[in-house]
Amino acid sequence: MSSSPLSKKRRLSGTETKTGSHCSSSNSVRTDLSHTPANGMAKNGNDAEIDEGLYSRQYVLGHEAMKRMQNSNVLISGMRGLGVEIAKNVILGGVRSVTIHDEGVAEWRDLSSQFYLREEDLGKNRAEVSQARLAELNSYVPVTGYTGPLTEDYLTKFQAVVLTNSTLDEQQTLGEFCHSKGIKLIVADTRGLF
Repeated sequence: MSSSPLSKKRRLSGTETKTGSHCSSSNSVRTDLSHTPANGMAKNGNDAEIDEGLYSRQYVLGHEAMKRMQNSNVLISGMRGLGVEIAKNVILGGVRSVTIHDEGVAEWRDLSSQFYLREEDLGKNRAEVSQARLAELNSYVPVTGYTGPLTEDYLTKFQAVVLTNSTLDEQQTLGEFCHSKGIKLIVADTRGLF
């Protein structure tokens, strides 16, 4: 049997499709993934079996963990260098959907660490610019960009929230809310030489 992803088919138990949007149209960017992928494989988040060939590298996590990942909607806030790296890895990991969030615009300093930004993206919202490029990584994971504020109502749509480039006040406020609702929260940051 070939090791090509095209030769690895997922067995479907139903015909459910996923649209991939969790955002209001005024603050979001969306990739249309309502069609069946060309190679016939199922999208994540349905009752299909996990394609162990496609996701073989992280299958060491165990079948139960992979099932939870497959059914998780993940929000990643902050699309600078660390945030985009986390988004890339989560998308390749095969979750149900990923929403990338950033209210800021691309600056010159972002070009040194955020590998999906280009010089022509300066002045544009980092989430909007990164969304289409991140969506190309895994056609089975809908990627949505969100540029609005992170409200409590909005956060309830996710099973996991990752904060990067956030203030301590934001971390504490969102941390308390996520904890009270059973939403997993990861806070990550990087520091340069000091």
